[in-house]
Amino acid sequence: MHLFKSDREKFENELNKALSERNKGNLESAVKYFLNAYEIALGTKDPEISKRADEMLFYALFYDALVKKTAESFSKASQQCKKLDPSWQLDIGLASKPTASELCRDLEIASMIVSLPEFSIDVARRMDESLASKYEEIGSKLLAEGSRRLIIEDYLKINDPLSTIGLRFLGYSRIVRALKIEADNPANAMELYGEAAAYLQQAPAEIKKFVDSRMGKLSKTTRCWVCHREIQGEEINYIYLPASINKYIIEKYGNDSPYIINNGTIAVCRVCYTMIYNLSDALAKKYYEQAMKALQEVEARLNARISILEAKLMSLSIQAGRRYYMRD
Repeated sequence: MHLFKSDREKFENELNKALSERNKGNLESAVKYFLNAYEIALGTKDPEISKRADEMLFYALFYDALVKKTAESFSKASQQCKKLDPSWQLDIGLASKPTASELCRDLEIASMIVSLPEFSIDVARRMDESLASKYEEIGSKLLAEGSRRLIIEDYLKINDPLSTIGLRFLGYSRIVRALKIEADNPANAMELYGEAAAYLQQAPAEIKKFVDSRMGKLSKTTRCWVCHREIQGEEINYIYLPASINKYIIEKYGNDSPYIINNGTIAVCRVCYTMIYNLSDALAKKYYEQAMKALQEVEARLNARISILEAKLMSLSIQAGRRYYMRD
């Protein structure tokens, strides 16, 4: 009977706990037990256990990265993976054990992918050139990886070839840049959207639909009904405003410029629109202030009359009281 466990027994006990928790999906608990095994391996004099210290620390960092899913956590796991023998086969819960060199590259790629924000058009409108450049840089690197898939794709829920993801990121970079210049330079924005469309063959449907719609709107050129200047970019540099349009107006002016009249609306450039909007806003504010002033004057007069009536009622009440006491 052993009163004290050997370092090897302690190590194997912690390692078995770690693997058991890993297999149950309790990754945070697994990280704790892998770290315990690492501490034992780090302090032991048993060479067979000692040489596994870096391996245990890698497993702890690897599963910690799967929990946190941050660029920093994947980068730490990758750096630790580089300390291992490149040919070392690692047990990460998959049917086949990848080598340290294979997994190291996947972790570097995972770090790059999760460093980018989840893409949507609303988010893209707030992005700047630095993010567009980052999408392009990472997209180019993933494209160079070819059609292979991540070894840990199921862990990350990234189930596309790396080249497909790379093309998607290149397309996203074009969308971000196009959004920034479409009002000032619609012709160049159209070129960028065209490039994005070519890259986004396997992108989500709503992204492709947005790009196609934007290209269609930017391709339209008309004349402003108010100032008659030529303007490019529907809903970007000109919008449609409702107006009273009869058959005479359509026949006489409908062919002056393409798209100038559209289903009971007229094309108005953003300059004229903002002028009209600001003027109507100023008039509305003026009339509101006048109405409020009139209401305040009415309120003041009503309050004055109420005060007079209250004073008369008080006077009548006092007089009535005096008559009552005099009668007694």
